[in-house]
Amino acid sequence: YGAGIFHLYTHAFFKALLFLCAGSVMHAMGGEVNMQKMGGLKKYMPITYVTMLLASLSISGIPPFAGFFSKDEILWDAFNGGSVGRIVWALGTLAALLTAFYSFRLIYLTFHGEFRGTEEQKHHLHESPGTMTVPLIILCIGAVAAGWIGIPPIISSITGAEHANWFTEFMKPVLGHPAIEASHSIEAVVMTFSVAIAAVGIAVAWLFYIKRREIPVRLARRYSLTHKILYNKYYVDEIYNVIVVRPTMLFARYVLVGLTDGIIIEGIVNGVPALINRFGAKVRRIQNGLLQSYGTMMALGLVLILAIVLVVIGK
Repeated sequence: YGAGIFHLYTHAFFKALLFLCAGSVMHAMGGEVNMQKMGGLKKYMPITYVTMLLASLSISGIPPFAGFFSKDEILWDAFNGGSVGRIVWALGTLAALLTAFYSFRLIYLTFHGEFRGTEEQKHHLHESPGTMTVPLIILCIGAVAAGWIGIPPIISSITGAEHANWFTEFMKPVLGHPAIEASHSIEAVVMTFSVAIAAVGIAVAWLFYIKRREIPVRLARRYSLTHKILYNKYYVDEIYNVIVVRPTMLFARYVLVGLTDGIIIEGIVNGVPALINRFGAKVRRIQNGLLQSYGTMMALGLVLILAIVLVVIGK
């Protein structure tokens, strides 16, 4: 629990920074979001590039950035969680590999290489204004240093700092169990392995998108079906559209709009005035402006009143 809250805390800095950096790039590219149409932006947007690079290093779990400390604590707690914990650790390590890969795929495609957009887009490339870059710099400080309040025991034992994991100390009153005590040598191996895995992800991304950019193209051609499924996000959007969106739209059109709005609501809104108009039309025939009609109605009314009086008296 404490490791999860710590990761939520560090995550707030580098993930928010990544989103704002993406917005800065979109601003410079005139709303373009396709990374295949970018490239070489680091010379036009140095502040955005540096802050996004540091955020990517942090989310990848590279020391000494914030994400390293929280990610390491999660993986270490999982590793010490028995057989189920080891499975969670393996999945977390795989996720760390993929995170490092896709984060630096973004960096390499967006900021490195040659620009692949249009000449008009290239003409308008520029660094974002201060209203956008100042928040990037502020968040970047957190993405770099926010994890230093949760230094793991193995590092604090080397530095000689007592209770260096201030975040765990802060969380002690609400933690249900004490922190896991284990061999520093095992912790060092787990930590080193997780960092190495992240480094492998970064290196593979560099190989694919900087050194030998033909590799992803060849892989896409060789495994075309797999590439198509992955490129279309497992067709989740299409399946969701068929199962959820279309039935909801049909229900809204024929039930909510057709029945509820078209018949019930419009029936009340339009029906009541129509009924009043019809009643008014009937009553209007009496008010025709002819004296003989008024006299006749008065006589009939008088006869009706007398009849009622006679009936009442007769009882």
